[in-house]
Amino acid sequence: MALPKGKTVTLTGIVIPADWNDRQEVIAAALATADEKEYRICTTKKGKELLGALQREVEATGVLDRDEKGRNIITIRSYIVK
Repeated sequence: MALPKGKTVTLTGIVIPADWNDRQEVIAAALATADEKEYRICTTKKGKELLGALQREVEATGVLDRDEKGRNIITIRSYIVK
């Protein structure tokens, strides 16, 4: 089932590293869901907070979109670390 672009959704998954800097520090994260989909987390204030929840399960509510490379992205509005 395709999720609606531009709609607010709630997804549950594990926060995983998605990008690193030259010092191998994680600078971006993604949400890996049980249906084996990956949603890159926008680096807004809430999105950056989730860098502190790497490898943890979260329930995240936000708006879906696609980036310039066609990847699924989510702009986090709220989240709960489980």
